[in-house]
Amino acid sequence: MNRKAFTLIELLVVIAIIAILAAILFPVFAQAKQAAKKVSDLSNNKEIDLGIIMYTNDYDDTVCPVGQNNWSWPRYQYISWKDVVLPYIKNGGKPIQANGAAYTGNSSGDAGIFGSPTWSFNWASDATTGDDETANMFGDATTRFARAYSLNDAAGYNEFGSPGGMPWVTWWPWSQPANAGGSGNMTSFTNPAGTMLVGPTEDPYPNISPEKMCYGCSSGGQDQNACAENNPNLTVIRSVGGALINIAYFDGHAKSINGYQSLTVDVWDAFQSAAYSASDPSNWPGRIQIAEYMKGYSEWNP
Repeated sequence: MNRKAFTLIELLVVIAIIAILAAILFPVFAQAKQAAKKVSDLSNNKEIDLGIIMYTNDYDDTVCPVGQNNWSWPRYQYISWKDVVLPYIKNGGKPIQANGAAYTGNSSGDAGIFGSPTWSFNWASDATTGDDETANMFGDATTRFARAYSLNDAAGYNEFGSPGGMPWVTWWPWSQPANAGGSGNMTSFTNPAGTMLVGPTEDPYPNISPEKMCYGCSSGGQDQNACAENNPNLTVIRSVGGALINIAYFDGHAKSINGYQSLTVDVWDAFQSAAYSASDPSNWPGRIQIAEYMKGYSEWNP
């Protein structure tokens, strides 16, 4: 009786074909997965943005304060805009502990919508800030939230300027007497559809400004709260690949934009103000000067 079976050559050919297909498809799968993470990151921006807008609708067209209580140590007792917006989002974050203590240890499973799926350092330690008190604290300055998203600190500069100079903005409301800020009224903007509300960060602070596009992430670099990755080739503003950043606007929409383009079209709402000169390279932080600094970081020049 004749028995049919694979020859060794036939088996090797089949294995070779499978290997070739795997080599072709695996990178495609990886790219698709990364693209899905970028879309999810963009969605997080939009959901946070909509949560803030819902808060605004409930409070007479006034946005949530950047922070409440004193911005001083212990900073984990500081109430940030994330605490205020959380009831509208109900996704991510941890409740304030009864004794007011900080959360310690890595809590990567609690990031929720406040953590970026494109980034591995949502719950990085604050040990690189140089403050002993933060050595065992993870996430943002409150320790209750991941640190992936922040408010656009410069919003309102074009409309109101900054009488006190950098870094405090007059438009955003604060509860601190020293930095009380302005009205935070949503009808203040001349271009809400072109003004960023929420943007990406690698910093534990609750807010960001355009010069963070060129502040390095080294513990010995320009940013006093070093970025989680502690990498001098990366900036405080977190990209989602290449020079792209995901942001959300005051009118509720979100999109990806090139980092340099964000300066050119002024989504920051800053470069018509005297505090930020749009064209004078000698003025810090001016748009041209920021763009020149950005060229020194591989993140913006892939």
